Amino acid sequence: MDGGGLQKKTVTSILMAWVLTLPAAIILSGVLYWLSLKLI
Repeated sequence: MDGGGLQKKTVTSILMAWVLTLPAAIILSGVLYWLSLKLI
């Protein structure tokens, strides 16, 4: 038993989290920016 498989799984889950989080953050910031332009 070595930790290689566990480490690879951890890296994969971190990458998946980034892939899902980054577009959501970009879209959210874009929407907030658009709303601020509309309100001001």
